[in-house]
Amino acid sequence: MEINLSLQKNKLIENLIPIILCAGEGTRISDFIHNIPKPLIKIYDKPILSHLIFNLIKLNITSIVIITGHLREEIEKYISSLTKSLQNKILLVNSGNNYKMGPLYSFLSITNKKSILRKGKIYLVFPGDTYYESNLLKEILHIISNNLTIMRNKSIIFYQKMKVINLKTQLNSKKLISIAKIEKTRSKEIVVKEVQQRKLSEIDNNEEINQIVPLFVFNHRIINKIIETERKISATTIREILNHIIKHKNILYAVPIDPQYRFIDIDTKSDILSLNQKNKGKGQ
Repeated sequence: MEINLSLQKNKLIENLIPIILCAGEGTRISDFIHNIPKPLIKIYDKPILSHLIFNLIKLNITSIVIITGHLREEIEKYISSLTKSLQNKILLVNSGNNYKMGPLYSFLSITNKKSILRKGKIYLVFPGDTYYESNLLKEILHIISNNLTIMRNKSIIFYQKMKVINLKTQLNSKKLISIAKIEKTRSKEIVVKEVQQRKLSEIDNNEEINQIVPLFVFNHRIINKIIETERKISATTIREILNHIIKHKNILYAVPIDPQYRFIDIDTKSDILSLNQKNKGKGQ
């Protein structure tokens, strides 16, 4: 399962820092889970967070930042149950009460740790309540590791071309889907013009959409731009502030990825039950 990299690429991949957002309250599913943060919901007998951490470590990631907030003691307790070698690769950042203002402010808690924000680093921003197939993460890391020099200068999202009719057979019709509105430049780069959220039931069955994989790849430059913009506008989510930034400047690019590799956002009880049923008898 490990990516085999050259010595040079191994050196470069050390500059990748995953940031896992585990601070939210999970209000849409709070009636089903009690006193458990969403990242610790079990999928195939392991917490969602566990799947993400272990798959990233298998892919040679050497440092992981986890942002806590709501029920942070439970996240801390889970991390303390890991081996010392794993604990040494994880930095916990307490967002305090910032998470109550929205996920944007949970994310911006990294500004309290000067050791995190450094030039030359590339940040992979994950929601802590999404289950990713291991092959999807493997493919994403493969693309990033082969384009690290480019990604130091450009921030990106990954998207999958999906037929809505197929999504409706897999997902609850009430689920919100993140969609990239994109445009190709003369140099054949794909620029993100807007990050949209639409309810699946409101999208025509015949549409084909660019479904965003819930992962932002940020360089140091765009994080500084987010920090600067937050002082000027009112926003609660990363999506909102990115839309404001990209409206004025091409700063976010899109990379297509094979739709055979899937993920699922855990929003409802049915998401948990269907995913556990699908994975019954399978490994990660």
